[in-house]
Amino acid sequence: MQTTLTFTHNKKKYVSRQFDFETACLINDRHAQNMSAEIPDKVGILRMCMDGVVHMFDGTEATQDVIDSLPVKTKAALCGTLFNIYMEECFSKNE
Repeated sequence: MQTTLTFTHNKKKYVSRQFDFETACLINDRHAQNMSAEIPDKVGILRMCMDGVVHMFDGTEATQDVIDSLPVKTKAALCGTLFNIYMEECFSKNE
């Protein structure tokens, strides 16, 4: 299972750190809020995972300015990939 994120921006490839417990916690907090019946405003994967994306690239060459300058389509793709990693790592059956 892939546990890093990658993207190319201005002909440069950026690779994140490995998915970790802190990243899982950032996503899980938003995911749990979404699952609560008491919260009327549900959020999508982009809002649920963007903090996790930023965390995974923290300390890499992908600064906050680089991440902020990405097109929404790229951010959404990174969030979708990260949500899949989160689901696989946190909720897959032990084999």
